[in-house]
Parts: sequence; C-alpha cells; structure tokens
Amino acid sequence: MSLSEQLKAETLNSHKQVEKLVIHQIKNISSEEDYAVLLEKFYTFYQGVEELSFPFLEANETAQKLCNKRSPTIVQDFKELQIEQAFRKASDDNMPVPRNYAEALVALYVLEGSSLGGPYIAKMLEKKGIQRGLNFFKGDQADFMNHWQQFKNLLNDVPDTADYQHLVNFSNAVFSGFGLILDKGYQPRQ
Repeated sequence: MSLSEQLKAETLNSHKQVEKLVIHQIKNISSEEDYAVLLEKFYTFYQGVEELSFPFLEANETAQKLCNKRSPTIVQDFKELQIEQAFRKASDDNMPVPRNYAEALVALYVLEGSSLGGPYIAKMLEKKGIQRGLNFFKGDQADFMNHWQQFKNLLNDVPDTADYQHLVNFSNAVFSGFGLILDKGYQPRQ
C-alpha cells in the first residue's frame, strides 16, 4: 500500500472528526464577525503547520514548487472583511513538530487535503450570508485534482523504508492539533 493510500485509510476517523467540528462551527455563523473567528482558527492552524514544515521542503525542489503557503490568503481575507485581527500562533502543545522531510510532508497532507474541501466550505459560508473574504476557501488552484495528485506522488516518493505507521500517527496528531485549535475541549477518537 502506498503512503498516500495508508494516510487516507488510517487518518479517515481523525479527518471526519475535525470536519464535523468545522461544519458545526459554520452552522453557527450569523455574521462576518463570527466568520472571522473561524477564519482566525484556520490561520492559526495553517500558519503553524507551514512555519514548522516548510523549512524541510528545501530538501526537495519539486515539493518547494508544488507546496504554497496558504496562510497569507487568510490575511488577505481579513483585509477584505475590513476586520483587524491580532493573529495568534499555534502552541507546541497543540501541534506536533516535524523533525524531517517525511514528517513535514505528512503534516502538509492535512493542509493539502483540506484545501480540496475549501470550495464546498465557501458555498456553505455563502449560504450563511458571507459574501467576501472567501479567497482562502475558494482556493487559487486552477485544477485542484491535478495538484492533489502531484502532492500524493510526492508522498508516494517517500521511501518504503520509512516508518509509515509513525508517519500516519504523525498526521493523525496534526489533525488532533487542528481539532484543539477549533475547540479547546476536543477529544480525538480512534
């Protein structure tokens, strides 16, 4: 089984649990200010994972070209919403810290995969009356699926001598970190 397939299979519960939190919070949005609270949580998560992971991409030219930081787009959305925001950083208590390229890549797997759901989130937000500040969720990729396939190819290039189970556990810990940012009372389920 390839690393991307193993990640998909063995992080499914974590992914669904965090997805439910996001959907629940979207359902409770009734204003741009409410939306800004959710957007700040996404910024905290994305910026944290990017800051910790991107230095390891320097080891791989393809990864450097393929992976883009998305947190600056959230800052752009706050400007569009005309809401001043003091961004907080993810604490090390919430986020596992990658120590190598493979761990950084599986941390980014959570970000890259969640960007696939962004357009659906944007539509949900539009139905809630949010009409601006949606650049982050709408995305900047012309072809999401092609980009996703290229990212999965990067994952699958990680040698099978790597400890895949450790990498799956690391990715699950990243999902849990996001869950804790979304809701301090978050309890991961296996």
